Amino acid sequence: MTNQNQVQQQEKKNAFVTKVAEKIQVMEQQGQIDMPEKYSAVNALQAAYFTLTEVGFGKSKSLIEQVTPESVAFALQDMAIQGLSVAKKQGYFVPYGDKLQFLRSYHGTKAVLKRMNGVKDVWANVIWKGEEFEVEYNERGRLAFKSHKVDWKAATGKKDDIEGAYCIIERENGEQILTVMTMNEIETAWDTSKNKSVQNKYPQEMAKRTVINRASKEILNTSDDSDLLVESINRTMENEYENRPKDMGDIEEVKQEIEHNANTGAVVDFDVQEEVVHEDTQENVQQEIFEDDPGF
Repeated sequence: MTNQNQVQQQEKKNAFVTKVAEKIQVMEQQGQIDMPEKYSAVNALQAAYFTLTEVGFGKSKSLIEQVTPESVAFALQDMAIQGLSVAKKQGYFVPYGDKLQFLRSYHGTKAVLKRMNGVKDVWANVIWKGEEFEVEYNERGRLAFKSHKVDWKAATGKKDDIEGAYCIIERENGEQILTVMTMNEIETAWDTSKNKSVQNKYPQEMAKRTVINRASKEILNTSDDSDLLVESINRTMENEYENRPKDMGDIEEVKQEIEHNANTGAVVDFDVQEEVVHEDTQENVQQEIFEDDPGF
């Protein structure tokens, strides 16, 4: 009987990967999303599945066993719509209460922005105390980068030595969009974040990540890309903050889609529960992920 239960549980988990992959393929065929060249949603989902079902050293449960099935499906879908892969350190899965959410890494956010129509490149740098950083208004009245005199000895890695950070998004027409944040502004953003311990441990990379997220808002708000892509990007960004919307999208629709398409041999038993947030657990899980491999 135990073996039969294990087989049924395995079938349930496999159903998620299969059905989410099918849904992504349908979206692509219908022109709702445009996947990156050479991106394989199936391969990315299989890698994610391995991550979710792997039981870490000293752990008794895998991630997929700690959260609701519908949140797993939705997190996998968010990753695939954005054309990202956890195997490439472009994002990671974190449980909040009994809900799984997909969070982008620093590299994942850069990859997503470079995928947007008209975007050629994205980069960010930290401004350390003692360095000279100059901006100016160009002929169009936009804030523009002028110079950054770097002092490599000033890069101590300490949060208190960071003056700020900036991000430049270069469009295909050569236009460069500059976003600058002081360290006070960055810390204000961190005050509502669920990554506090990670930000304190890796302030340099997290400061760059924060300014890239800020810079991406203008691109997203003026984008003519797929609404599904933009919605998924925004939702993943909001997942990082304590005041994120409780609505994780149309969970019921995801549930019905999987139930309707599930193989007859795989009995998917959904039990939708109210979200219970354990802040200490969230922080510990995130710290654990970054300690293993920050990725950013």
